[in-house]
Amino acid sequence: MTNVMESEKQTTERETPPQFWRSCKLIIDPALTKGLYKVYRYDGQQFNIPVEDLGLFPVETVRDPRVCRLWSKCNKTDLLISKFKVDEWYVGPVPPKEVTISRLNDNVREAFLTNMCNKYGNIEEVEIFYNPKNKKHLGIAKVVFDTVRAAKEAVQHLHQTSVMGNVIHVEIDPKGTTDFRTTSYLYEL
Repeated sequence: MTNVMESEKQTTERETPPQFWRSCKLIIDPALTKGLYKVYRYDGQQFNIPVEDLGLFPVETVRDPRVCRLWSKCNKTDLLISKFKVDEWYVGPVPPKEVTISRLNDNVREAFLTNMCNKYGNIEEVEIFYNPKNKKHLGIAKVVFDTVRAAKEAVQHLHQTSVMGNVIHVEIDPKGTTDFRTTSYLYEL
Protein backbone atom coordinates (compact mmCIF):
# COMPACT_ATOMS: atom_id res chain seq x y z
CA MET A 1 0.00 0.00 0.00
CA THR A 2 2.82 2.40 0.84
CA ASN A 3 4.58 1.59 -2.46
CA VAL A 4 1.47 2.58 -4.37
CA MET A 5 1.25 5.87 -2.44
CA GLU A 6 4.94 6.62 -3.02
CA SER A 7 4.69 5.88 -6.75
CA GLU A 8 1.67 8.16 -7.07
CA LYS A 9 3.56 10.86 -5.18
CA GLN A 10 6.55 10.49 -7.54
CA THR A 11 4.40 10.70 -10.67
CA THR A 12 2.62 13.82 -9.44
CA GLU A 13 5.94 15.44 -8.51
CA ARG A 14 7.26 14.69 -11.98
CA GLU A 15 4.23 16.16 -13.76
CA THR A 16 3.85 19.37 -11.75
CA PRO A 17 6.21 22.06 -13.04
CA PRO A 18 8.05 24.42 -10.72
CA GLN A 19 6.16 27.71 -10.29
CA PHE A 20 9.02 30.10 -10.99
CA TRP A 21 9.48 29.16 -14.68
CA ARG A 22 8.35 31.65 -17.29
CA SER A 23 7.79 29.43 -20.33
CA CYS A 24 7.35 25.74 -21.00
CA LYS A 25 7.00 23.40 -23.96
CA LEU A 26 5.45 19.93 -24.12
CA ILE A 27 8.09 17.70 -25.72
CA ILE A 28 6.51 14.23 -25.40
CA ASP A 29 2.76 13.71 -25.13
CA PRO A 30 1.74 10.09 -24.40
CA ALA A 31 -1.57 10.63 -26.24
CA LEU A 32 0.24 11.48 -29.48
CA THR A 33 3.55 9.61 -29.35
CA LYS A 34 4.95 6.58 -27.62
CA GLY A 35 5.91 7.43 -24.09
CA LEU A 36 4.96 6.81 -20.49
CA TYR A 37 4.99 10.35 -19.13
CA LYS A 38 4.44 13.87 -20.36
CA VAL A 39 7.82 15.50 -20.79
CA TYR A 40 8.01 19.30 -20.41
CA ARG A 41 10.96 21.60 -21.03
CA TYR A 42 11.01 24.84 -19.01
CA ASP A 43 12.72 27.98 -20.32
CA GLY A 44 14.56 25.80 -22.84
CA GLN A 45 16.89 24.41 -20.16
CA GLN A 46 15.26 22.10 -17.60
CA PHE A 47 12.99 19.06 -17.95
CA ASN A 48 10.35 17.83 -15.53
CA ILE A 49 11.91 14.34 -15.45
CA PRO A 50 15.47 13.13 -16.17
CA VAL A 51 15.54 12.60 -19.95
CA GLU A 52 19.21 11.95 -20.74
CA ASP A 53 18.38 8.30 -21.46
CA LEU A 54 15.73 9.43 -24.02
CA GLY A 55 18.31 11.44 -25.96
CA LEU A 56 16.85 14.87 -25.17
CA PHE A 57 19.23 17.59 -24.09
CA PRO A 58 18.76 21.20 -23.02
CA VAL A 59 18.85 23.81 -25.76
CA GLU A 60 21.96 26.00 -25.71
CA THR A 61 20.46 28.96 -27.57
CA VAL A 62 16.79 29.54 -28.23
CA ARG A 63 16.09 31.00 -31.68
CA ASP A 64 13.02 32.15 -33.57
CA PRO A 65 11.72 29.26 -35.72
CA ARG A 66 10.10 31.58 -38.29
CA VAL A 67 11.73 32.14 -41.65
CA CYS A 68 13.84 35.29 -41.36
CA ARG A 69 13.63 36.45 -44.96
CA LEU A 70 9.93 37.28 -44.60
CA TRP A 71 10.67 39.82 -41.90
CA SER A 72 13.96 41.20 -43.22
CA LYS A 73 12.46 43.77 -45.61
CA CYS A 74 11.20 46.95 -44.01
CA ASN A 75 8.73 48.73 -46.25
CA LYS A 76 7.42 52.16 -45.37
CA THR A 77 3.68 52.46 -45.59
CA ASP A 78 1.65 55.62 -45.64
CA LEU A 79 -1.53 55.13 -43.68
CA LEU A 80 -4.39 57.58 -43.90
CA ILE A 81 -5.66 59.13 -40.70
CA SER A 82 -9.32 58.34 -40.32
CA LYS A 83 -11.79 61.16 -39.77
CA PHE A 84 -14.81 60.41 -37.66
CA LYS A 85 -18.15 61.77 -38.72
CA VAL A 86 -20.09 63.54 -36.00
CA ASP A 87 -23.77 62.65 -36.39
CA GLU A 88 -26.73 61.93 -34.12
CA TRP A 89 -25.18 58.57 -33.05
CA TYR A 90 -21.77 60.04 -32.12
CA VAL A 91 -20.71 59.12 -28.59
CA GLY A 92 -18.23 61.13 -26.55
CA PRO A 93 -17.17 64.75 -26.43
CA VAL A 94 -17.63 66.51 -29.75
CA PRO A 95 -14.44 68.20 -30.98
CA PRO A 96 -15.09 71.97 -31.17
CA LYS A 97 -14.45 72.33 -34.91
CA GLU A 98 -17.82 73.83 -35.87
CA VAL A 99 -18.20 77.62 -35.94
CA THR A 100 -21.54 79.43 -36.13
CA ILE A 101 -21.58 82.88 -37.73
CA SER A 102 -24.62 85.10 -37.20
CA ARG A 103 -25.74 88.65 -38.08
CA LEU A 104 -24.62 88.12 -41.68
CA ASN A 105 -25.65 90.38 -44.54
CA ASP A 106 -28.22 88.97 -46.99
CA ASN A 107 -25.69 89.15 -49.83
CA VAL A 108 -23.18 86.78 -48.19
CA ARG A 109 -22.93 83.49 -50.08
CA GLU A 110 -21.04 80.24 -49.46
CA ALA A 111 -18.17 81.12 -51.80
CA PHE A 112 -17.60 84.41 -49.96
CA LEU A 113 -17.61 82.65 -46.56
CA THR A 114 -15.20 80.00 -47.84
CA ASN A 115 -12.74 82.65 -49.04
CA MET A 116 -13.10 84.56 -45.77
CA CYS A 117 -12.44 81.48 -43.56
CA ASN A 118 -9.73 79.78 -45.64
CA LYS A 119 -7.14 82.08 -44.04
CA TYR A 120 -7.47 80.20 -40.73
CA GLY A 121 -7.42 76.59 -41.92
CA ASN A 122 -8.95 73.99 -44.21
CA ILE A 123 -12.72 73.95 -44.37
CA GLU A 124 -14.76 70.76 -44.48
CA GLU A 125 -18.25 72.24 -44.82
CA VAL A 126 -19.96 75.62 -45.28
CA GLU A 127 -23.72 76.04 -44.99
CA ILE A 128 -25.89 79.16 -45.00
CA PHE A 129 -29.36 78.76 -43.48
CA TYR A 130 -32.49 79.95 -45.23
CA ASN A 131 -36.12 80.16 -44.13
CA PRO A 132 -37.77 76.96 -45.44
CA LYS A 133 -41.06 78.73 -46.27
CA ASN A 134 -39.97 81.81 -48.21
CA LYS A 135 -36.27 80.96 -48.85
CA LYS A 136 -35.17 84.20 -47.18
CA HIS A 137 -31.56 84.49 -45.94
CA LEU A 138 -31.56 84.11 -42.14
CA GLY A 139 -28.14 85.66 -41.57
CA ILE A 140 -26.78 82.48 -39.98
CA ALA A 141 -24.04 80.22 -41.35
CA LYS A 142 -22.19 77.15 -40.19
CA VAL A 143 -18.52 76.54 -41.02
CA VAL A 144 -16.83 73.25 -40.09
CA PHE A 145 -13.03 73.32 -39.99
CA ASP A 146 -10.76 70.28 -40.12
CA THR A 147 -8.92 71.17 -36.88
CA VAL A 148 -9.88 72.67 -33.54
CA ARG A 149 -7.01 75.16 -33.79
CA ALA A 150 -8.36 76.59 -37.06
CA ALA A 151 -11.82 77.03 -35.53
CA LYS A 152 -10.40 78.87 -32.50
CA GLU A 153 -8.33 81.18 -34.70
CA ALA A 154 -11.35 81.98 -36.88
CA VAL A 155 -13.40 82.90 -33.83
CA GLN A 156 -10.57 85.00 -32.42
CA HIS A 157 -10.05 86.99 -35.64
CA LEU A 158 -13.61 87.24 -37.03
CA HIS A 159 -15.74 87.90 -33.92
CA GLN A 160 -17.11 91.48 -33.80
CA THR A 161 -15.71 92.41 -37.23
CA SER A 162 -17.58 94.19 -39.99
CA VAL A 163 -18.45 92.11 -43.06
CA MET A 164 -20.46 93.81 -45.83
CA GLY A 165 -21.65 96.49 -43.43
CA ASN A 166 -22.77 94.17 -40.60
CA VAL A 167 -20.85 93.44 -37.39
CA ILE A 168 -20.87 89.66 -37.24
CA HIS A 169 -21.04 87.38 -34.21
CA VAL A 170 -18.76 84.31 -34.45
CA GLU A 171 -18.65 81.51 -31.86
CA ILE A 172 -17.59 77.90 -31.52
CA ASP A 173 -20.74 75.80 -31.56
CA PRO A 174 -20.16 72.01 -31.54
CA LYS A 175 -23.08 70.14 -33.13
CA GLY A 176 -24.88 73.47 -33.72
CA THR A 177 -26.65 73.48 -30.36
CA THR A 178 -27.02 77.27 -29.93
CA ASP A 179 -30.63 78.35 -30.39
CA PHE A 180 -30.53 81.58 -32.39
CA ARG A 181 -34.32 81.98 -32.52
CA THR A 182 -34.26 83.52 -29.04
CA THR A 183 -31.70 86.21 -29.87
CA SER A 184 -32.85 89.73 -30.64
CA TYR A 185 -30.71 90.29 -33.71
CA LEU A 186 -32.44 87.77 -36.01
CA TYR A 187 -35.23 88.22 -38.45
CA GLU A 188 -38.74 87.18 -37.57
CA LEU A 189 -39.60 83.76 -38.95
